[in-house]
Amino acid sequence: MQNITADKECEVGIAIIQDNKHWLLNNEKMYPMMSVFKIFVASAVLDKIEKENIRLNSPIIISKDMIYSTYSPLRDKIKQYPYPSTIGELLFYMLAQSDNIATDILISYLGGIDKLNQFISSAGFSQIVIKVNEKQMSEDIQTQRLNIAHPQDIALFLKAINDGKILSAKQTEVFRNIMQQTQTGLNKLKAGLPNDVVIGHKTGSSDRDENGIKIGDNDAGFITLANDKIYYIAVLIKNSKMSDEQNANLIAQISKLVYEKLK
Repeated sequence: MQNITADKECEVGIAIIQDNKHWLLNNEKMYPMMSVFKIFVASAVLDKIEKENIRLNSPIIISKDMIYSTYSPLRDKIKQYPYPSTIGELLFYMLAQSDNIATDILISYLGGIDKLNQFISSAGFSQIVIKVNEKQMSEDIQTQRLNIAHPQDIALFLKAINDGKILSAKQTEVFRNIMQQTQTGLNKLKAGLPNDVVIGHKTGSSDRDENGIKIGDNDAGFITLANDKIYYIAVLIKNSKMSDEQNANLIAQISKLVYEKLK
């Protein structure tokens, strides 16, 4: 693994977990999560609707004042406001398409960042730090450095979900299904796997600062092998001077190496 990451113009943190075995590289550092933090928003929402007996098709109305300039496939399809969305639709757009506006609406639905952090802490992951929403990150690039985590905690969180330790069986299945429909970052973890391998993952990608440095370029997920064994992987890149294509290719190379070792 160190051979792949050596001499790269970036910092790379890696965590791989299968069963009770952990493989870590540069995990002592914390990395900007970028859109990877949306897995925590989704989990908190699914926990809330389970506990409050709320259905996925329960309505959430999107008004014009919720809209701002950012990456949002959902906004791009809306022709008229107010728009009648649902919790399920917002979850899909947030996880599968990494929609920023859907994310902020769901954070508000939870009651804000503090409520999100309370959920994460109660799940046993108090070292994960979330301070800002997507709107704040779009308004000030430096805030993109504030939502941070160790790679191992992200991989452990995904394992805890799959193990049924965080969500109900019903909501765990909802989470898994949407993650397996991810349509972003197909040149990252997924590119290192054979086409028939099932992966659920969440990507994250920052802007570049005034010096052309990529703050974060990430992918984290779970991979189901032919023997039905699952491994969890988080690859987080920060402070990269490399191109987006080079970052993605590095993540894909790591993914391929891990798959070949664990299959």
